[in-house]
Amino acid sequence: MRSINLTYISDNGASFPLVATSMYLKEASFHEFSWNPEAVAYKLGDLLKIFTKDAIQYKCILAFAGSQTARERNIEEIHDAWEHDIMLQKPGKLVWNDYSIECYFIQSKTYSNDSNTRTLNDCTIYCPYPFWIKETKYEIQATGADQIIDGLDFPFDLPCDLGVAGYRKVINFDASIPLDFRIVVHGVVTTPSININGHLYEVNVTIPQNSTLTISSIEKNDREKAVVLTYPSGTQTSVLYARNRQSYIFEPITPKNGQIIVTTAQTMNFDLYLIEKRSEPKWT
Repeated sequence: MRSINLTYISDNGASFPLVATSMYLKEASFHEFSWNPEAVAYKLGDLLKIFTKDAIQYKCILAFAGSQTARERNIEEIHDAWEHDIMLQKPGKLVWNDYSIECYFIQSKTYSNDSNTRTLNDCTIYCPYPFWIKETKYEIQATGADQIIDGLDFPFDLPCDLGVAGYRKVINFDASIPLDFRIVVHGVVTTPSININGHLYEVNVTIPQNSTLTISSIEKNDREKAVVLTYPSGTQTSVLYARNRQSYIFEPITPKNGQIIVTTAQTMNFDLYLIEKRSEPKWT
């Protein structure tokens, strides 16, 4: 098993490694989870309708080492970060290697061990969105209709190629379940239209210079599952109304034979984030 990188990052950007010598996670259990089956009872067993998942709470113990002064300083710094997240209701996150989960530290009890060489901190971590997430980013510079992406092949040569012109990128991605995603298109682009594994993602808007259009399928809250224009000033506007209603804009992406094929006939730059969700972080 590879070494563990375990870090808490506050919403304000403060970062606290939890495997350091001066502050480390003494006890916790992040590898536990449960799903809730919703079913209709029959004479013999149930008819499963759906699985749901509640928010998670983890119990853990932090240990602080060093001089009394150093311990007090480290405790105050991380507690201030916890309070910052709670007061602003903006989650921090726990990072376990490639995976992270949004969280708040909602309970704390601090005390010294018997020899007063360590200060211990019993904590409760509340995770409102109960998934550990890994995001993989692909920066795509589509070059427009510069190649044949869906051509016709004849047993004889023609003076020209027949088929559909456009840009094509193949992403090798080892997954067999549907993936959430985030697409960020950079302006200037009019009516961005992107095809991923045969599914069309299209929004009938013009993205101005230095602005972005974000299509996010992850359903953490109303702000996440959205189609949003972001202007240079930071102002955001929902443009969900402008989506192509003939093709579901939040359709999850499922790799086919370990591949994701992205095509477009437009010249544009966009970022594709593939989002893997797990009930617990991977060990390896």
